[in-house]
Amino acid sequence: MPPAEPGLPKRIGGVRKIIAERMLASLHSTAQLSYHGDADVTDLMARRSAWKTAGQAISLEDCLIHAIARTLEAYPDFNGVADDVSITRHESIDLSLAISTPMGLMTPVLRDVGSMPLVDIADRRRDLIERAQVGKLAVSEMKGGSFTLSNLGHTRVRYFTPILNAGQIALLGVGRLVETAIVDEVGHPKAARMLPLSLTADHRIVDGEPAGQFLDQLCRHLEQFRAKP
Repeated sequence: MPPAEPGLPKRIGGVRKIIAERMLASLHSTAQLSYHGDADVTDLMARRSAWKTAGQAISLEDCLIHAIARTLEAYPDFNGVADDVSITRHESIDLSLAISTPMGLMTPVLRDVGSMPLVDIADRRRDLIERAQVGKLAVSEMKGGSFTLSNLGHTRVRYFTPILNAGQIALLGVGRLVETAIVDEVGHPKAARMLPLSLTADHRIVDGEPAGQFLDQLCRHLEQFRAKP
């Protein structure tokens, strides 16, 4: 939606109105709380560079999706939807991807991502993003997600408090990768690449301790990344 001209009110309508209504409904119907942490992805980024040299285009977001799937397998309470009277946990991991497009925010679903090898995650994610940008997604491709990933790593944002996709129990926000210095296991300083992560969860469904454990496990999956293209 283009900005209104100075001094002239512009009616909120179309996709922007739908987004506004869904975000407001999400905030009004859930007890949202965000948790922040950092993952040391120094080794993972080095592996990505080696993959790129070998001609394998695997993004950091592809690795994140794989790590999210592994974490949701260990913490299934975060994989599902809820309303005022019931909780439905999904058997498959159907990941909604928050994508900014010329038409507005879209959330296509990467279905059954838990069963996908890394290369398939990369191919399928690129396909969804490309079709989202030109408005070629079917409505059915944007329904039924059980968890959402929102990536602002291309901006200067480090941490934020992402609003839950209506009905879902949790959402992960990703900030800008930061190069910094940390202390290693024996007390020596070393360069590191830290990835800021923000987990929003519905406190009606999951408490702070399991949310902290989820974020900690996700960081460990990224720091000890084992998947190959």
